[in-house]
Order: sequence, then C-alpha cells, then structure tokens
Amino acid sequence: MPDLQSMTPGQILADASVADFITALGLGIAEAQTALDTNSVNQLPEFVRPLEALGGKSLLDLGLSPAFYHYQHADLSCSLQLTLKVGENLSVGVGLTGSFGSDGTSTSSEESAESETESGTSSSSSTRRAELEVRSSSTGSLSVGGRSFPLTGDDPLARIRELQDAVTSDPAAGVPRLLYAPPRDSFEISTDAPEDAVVTTDRTVAVLGGGFARGMIRIDTDEDTAYRLHDTLTISTTAQGDLEAYAAHVAAEIDADPDFEATAYAPGTPIERVFFPTSRHHLAQFTAEGEPRNEGLRSTLEGIARMCRDSGITLRVTGHTDRQRFAGRDQDTSDDLNEALGLRRAQEVEDALVAYGAPADRIEVESVGVRETPRGEPRDRVRWRCVDIEFDPPFHCVIVKATSATASLSGVTPDDLTAPISTGNAWFHLLAPRELSLSESSVTIDGTEFAFSGAPGGGAASGTAGAFAHNLATSITANTAVDFTASADANVVTVYRKSSPFTLTLYTVEEREMSISGTEGVTVTREFTRTSSSSSESTDSSNSTVAFGATVDVRYSRQYETTITGNSSITARLVSIPAPPQFLEAIQDFLSQEG
Repeated sequence: MPDLQSMTPGQILADASVADFITALGLGIAEAQTALDTNSVNQLPEFVRPLEALGGKSLLDLGLSPAFYHYQHADLSCSLQLTLKVGENLSVGVGLTGSFGSDGTSTSSEESAESETESGTSSSSSTRRAELEVRSSSTGSLSVGGRSFPLTGDDPLARIRELQDAVTSDPAAGVPRLLYAPPRDSFEISTDAPEDAVVTTDRTVAVLGGGFARGMIRIDTDEDTAYRLHDTLTISTTAQGDLEAYAAHVAAEIDADPDFEATAYAPGTPIERVFFPTSRHHLAQFTAEGEPRNEGLRSTLEGIARMCRDSGITLRVTGHTDRQRFAGRDQDTSDDLNEALGLRRAQEVEDALVAYGAPADRIEVESVGVRETPRGEPRDRVRWRCVDIEFDPPFHCVIVKATSATASLSGVTPDDLTAPISTGNAWFHLLAPRELSLSESSVTIDGTEFAFSGAPGGGAASGTAGAFAHNLATSITANTAVDFTASADANVVTVYRKSSPFTLTLYTVEEREMSISGTEGVTVTREFTRTSSSSSESTDSSNSTVAFGATVDVRYSRQYETTITGNSSITARLVSIPAPPQFLEAIQDFLSQEG
C-alpha cells in the first residue's frame, strides 16, 4: 500500500488512474468509428441484390450506395478538484465514480437466414442439392416439389433411368438435373464360357460381340518399315521426315486396301471419344446436331479394354461437359455441378472398360468440367459433352479395322504383341473376329447357376451378345430365392444386392419452397435446403458527455482522506460521406467477374 501521508495531490491523482480513464474515452471514439464502418459495409448485400421491382437491377446499378459516417473531430475537456483532509487516525479515502450520457443515437439492425436443419425450404436463387437412396429392388415412388413419380421398369437400372427422365423433363418438378451412382456390391462370379466370349468381374458379366478384326500399330521411329497384315498382304512404307507425317503415311497406305480402314492418332489425341445427351451420363447411341453418335461404341470399348489388358498400356479417361443454362433460366449450371457430371460420365466409361476386361489399376479417371465454348459457337454442343480416352503416356498410333467379317489380321510383322511393349514400329495388339456360341454355357453367382440363352430379347436379335445379356439379367431378376438382382445395359450385365441402394443427387435453381419424399425403398438423405436465422443490431452515438469522480480510502492509526471530483466531456461531430469511388469500382469489377 502506498504511503498516502507522504504523497502530493498530483501523485494521488495519478494513482487514481484518471489518465487511464481519459485514454479509454478516446479509444471509445475509435471503436465507435469502427462500428459505423462495419455497419455501412454490412448494408452492401442489399445494394447489390437484384430486385424484381427494379427490373432485375440492384440499387448499386441505379447509382445508390451505402453511406459511410465519419467522426470529423472530437473535443475532450476535463476539470478536477482535489480535497485533502488529515485526521489523527491517519485514514485516507479516495473514491472513483463515473457516468455516461448521450443526446444523439442512430440504430441499425440486420437479419439473415441460412439452412442448417432438414427443413426443405429456401429463399435462395443459387443451385440447391438434395440426395436420396433408392433400393435396387424398390418399386415405390418419389415425390418432388409436389409432383409424384412412380418407379417403373423391369430392372433396377431401367427404373432409375426412367425416373431420371421423368423428373428432369417435368418443369413443374423444378429439377433440371439428376445424377445417379449405382451400388458397387461384390459377388463370386464365374463362368464356363470361352474367355474370348464372356468376361466376368466381381459384379459384372460381359458377353462379347463377334465384331471384325482389329489391330494397333505403335509408331516410334520415322523409318522405312514393311507391315504385314496377313499372309497375302504386306504394306511397305517410307520415312517422311517426322513422326506425325510418317504415322499419317502408314495409315494412308493401309487404308488404300479395300478390306481395311486405318486412322493415325497423334500423341494426346483421343483414340476414342464417347458422346452424351444433355445432362445424361450413361452410354447410349443417339442423334445430335443431325449426326448419329456412338455407333459401334460397345465394340470399340471392347477392343480398347482388351488392348489395355494384353499390352499393359495405361489409359486416361477424361469427362467433359458443355456450358449450358438450365432450361428456362438465365443462370448457367455451376462449375461444381458440371465437374460432377463430367466425372460421372468418365466413371461410366471406366465401368464399361473394366467390365470388358481392362484392369482397373490401368485406368486413370478425371473430370475437367466445362469445355469453354469458343466465341460465336452455341453453348449446346455435343462435341463438348464427351469422354476422351487417351494413352498415358501418349504416343503416335495407327488403329486398323477390317471392313468385313472375312478380312483377318494374322501373322503380322513387326510383332510386339507380348506385354510389356517395347520401342520401335510394331503391331502391339490384335483382336480377331469370333463367333458367339453359348448354348452350353452358364454363369455362377454366389453359388447359383444361370444358363445362357440366345433367344431374342430386349430388342436384340437372336444369338447376339445383347440377347444373351438381356436373357441372363431377366433370369437373375426372376429368381426370388437369391438376394440379388440384375440389369442388362447393352451386352453388360451388372448384379446388385436387392437391399443395396442407388444414390441419386437432385439439383434445382427454384426459389420456391420444395420438399422431396419417397415411399417403399426410397429414402431421402438430404433435403434441398437447411435453414437457420441470425440477427444483429448496432447503435451509434453522435454526441456524448462523460462525468466522473474518484475517491481512495486508506486507514492507519490516524485518518487520512482525499476526495477527487471533476467533470469531463467529449463532443464529437458525425458527418456522412459517400462510399469511396475505388470501393464501388472494386465491387462492380467483382460482380462483373461473377457474371
């Protein structure tokens, strides 16, 4: 404790922390200024939000901007009176009291809403997402935005695809895009069919088509080379000055024979490009921009898968989308959504390659999302809705195809058909034509045997790979004694546990409240929106007065008393100033980039 009896009045005043109190008053002005600036910035969302009443323009577009307030100057005055009394008891008392008054106040409040609960409602205009699971055996229904969609179709994959078409084609449902991912169950699957006729994995059975002879030549050196196609046909080539010209020369020389067609591929050029309808990600033949797309695709994928398996070459599978707007909407689909669609497309191609025999560890899958549309071209272009299949690492290649079932590729030279392939110009893969005969063959799945049948079915002619696949899937689905079911997609049969779900992701840009629900076997795991609310309020004073008094008490054997009283006032002038031009320009630039 200090010796108050020996202290001067000035020392007592300093010990009462009056200077700290005055410092706090000054800092209060600075904190009030910060609150004013924060309040002005927080008003910005209301000035940039498009308003229907203003024709879709914002207050900022009309030249209005939030006001900023500034304390132009502040005056601080302080007067003190010190009274000191000494008594025989040497007791000293010092007290400190304070009060604050304001004669001018401005108040602003702000409220916001954001989803955090499974409410199914929203007032946001951005893309919203919902997720649900549909059991493989489900024949229930889905309700979206007040519209009901029953699950129809003869097998799990057919039901999901028909549901996708029904939901996305109904404007009242408000869901322009729906992506699905199948379950990936594992089974013990085997077959006694010939290896070049049926390929099995732990969840698929692929019946390979007959097809024509095919082969691939690696172009590694620009030098004179003779390529033998069979015992009566050898094509001679000469050096052309560079690899690209030489590869084109080899293809042209082979293509000149009427029994074969050949195409040269430069490094980085896709050896196959798979196209997709708008918003879809399953393999199909269709017509777009007046041309048929994906003709002979399944046969091509079979050949690429076999090449990958036999040669040891790695493939890169890359998914792409074009840049389109949602139907009837001004806004584009989001980059995240396009990347998700591109990835699902790439995964569909990967699944087909693996089903046809390609090792999964030799396929690299990626999605680059949107292919930017060149200036002057429409956003809706099928050539950007694709999956590219490339060699990794890339190299020059010539792909040769027979034009008839009677043309063959046999006894080829130079021969580099045993993996791993080496350097130099040589054939590194051949695929011979084959007849499909499975009348005595069967498939066994988890101990249950299913016989192959080549009867017409699923729109496929008798004895074709598609007919065998369709009839096998039908036989599996009809067996109620097993806990699995199956779907046929062209010549590939995929097996699913009856209890395993497909995962569906639905996207909407609707501003209205939307909810989804399902009946038997349909489970909603994420509603469209999660909502929570928050509010804040700030108060700013333009003029204030502060008064305080201080006392300190110390008792010894004698009484010593000191009293400090005084008045202090702070007067501040608050003025409104426009938002800085640089600030508004930065906001306009940001909005332009977002658009």
